[in-house]
Amino acid sequence: MKESQPKRFDEAGSSGSSSGRQASVIVWDASPLSLLTLAGVLDTQGYRCVCARDSDSAMKTLEMGRQDLLVCDVGDDAAAALETIEKMRSVPSYEQLPAVMLADARWAGLEKKAEASYQPTRCLFKPIDPNSLIAVVDQVLWMPSLVSSHRRRGSRPSRPGWVSL
Repeated sequence: MKESQPKRFDEAGSSGSSSGRQASVIVWDASPLSLLTLAGVLDTQGYRCVCARDSDSAMKTLEMGRQDLLVCDVGDDAAAALETIEKMRSVPSYEQLPAVMLADARWAGLEKKAEASYQPTRCLFKPIDPNSLIAVVDQVLWMPSLVSSHRRRGSRPSRPGWVSL
């Protein structure tokens, strides 16, 4: 059974709004139930979702038109997920592709590796609250330059007693 062909969630009859340009989100998860749940949560917020069950099909989604964000479950191999994200970002015009990684608690510390990247990358730990997922997706999609400039400034204040926001 061939599973490497990505499918658009909205082709199955979702009711995304057609006003303006919707953000297109790659949803990558090896578990079919989790994949559909994630895509469903994002679809209810008006995002167009392209679903992928493995790294090869996630890479192929980049050929399906402009993709604005990657949401991926790292599953059992966080290093492979990070490697695939870097491969995706090596594709011309996807150098700044923002990503949200979903991980089990056993991958504690993954958020440090993810957020060390210059590109906007966030990590959420399971169980995932749908509202938290939407809040992070909104932030990463609509404020990527703010996120990266804040990260470059660092957390050390320039004057004693002052905090840079």
